[in-house]
Amino acid sequence: MQAVAVSGDEPPNGPRLVLDNGRSYEVGDDVGPVIEGMAGPWDDVVVTSPALVKAQHLHPKSKGASRSEDPVGPGMRVSIRSDIAPGNYPVTATLNGKTVATAQMKVVAQRPAEIRRFAIEPRDKKVRPGESVVVVLSDDHAAPDEDSVAVNSPAFEGSQRIKVDSPDDPACKCDDGATVYAARITVSKGTGTGTYRVTAVSHHGRTVSVAKLTVAGDEKGSGAWVLWSFVGGTGSAVVAAGACLAVSSRRRRAEVGSD
Repeated sequence: MQAVAVSGDEPPNGPRLVLDNGRSYEVGDDVGPVIEGMAGPWDDVVVTSPALVKAQHLHPKSKGASRSEDPVGPGMRVSIRSDIAPGNYPVTATLNGKTVATAQMKVVAQRPAEIRRFAIEPRDKKVRPGESVVVVLSDDHAAPDEDSVAVNSPAFEGSQRIKVDSPDDPACKCDDGATVYAARITVSKGTGTGTYRVTAVSHHGRTVSVAKLTVAGDEKGSGAWVLWSFVGGTGSAVVAAGACLAVSSRRRRAEVGSD
């Protein structure tokens, strides 16, 4: 399960292609290749693989260095394709069109989600239509190629998205070490009084998380529901069950008026 340099046409003491110190990768993950042992003047080593979304260009760490720059800056890592199957993939480093080093990369399936929390803040407080709430999802095993997650609720205007590195992230210590998706979302005007189901769909549709939002509106809205959870197969879900029918007084008035 390691991605390490292997013997190719290069001499034993020649260039070596190193991929993040020999770790394995999930589908959609990112890779930070490094070339070592380069001799003589060189500038642009091109790293390619059928598993990568594009070629990655490596440059000397300093003038005359035999090693490329550490892959820690912007644009210095390259993503693994999200549409490939797990398996072993060749990685090739070329200089001026000539192969100077090769490696094998082990790609494994994305791990299932480990949702630490899905919360709506402020908690335990009824919100009014037109007010905003902060929706937060923290995941210990976030999909590496998923920077945002869809959030839906009858209390929101259409589908919304919560994102990583959001300025609305409440920075709770309870989320330390997890990937945090967050956004401030406004409760739709005209939303009736009631408790509303809020869902977050992550891991490319494989995981659904559910929370509840209590709204203090001007008229009756959706009824109460009960939260329960299950895990099955390769995905996981948290779903809601409870009252299925809620008719607002506005709709009742409209129906009476039509008679």
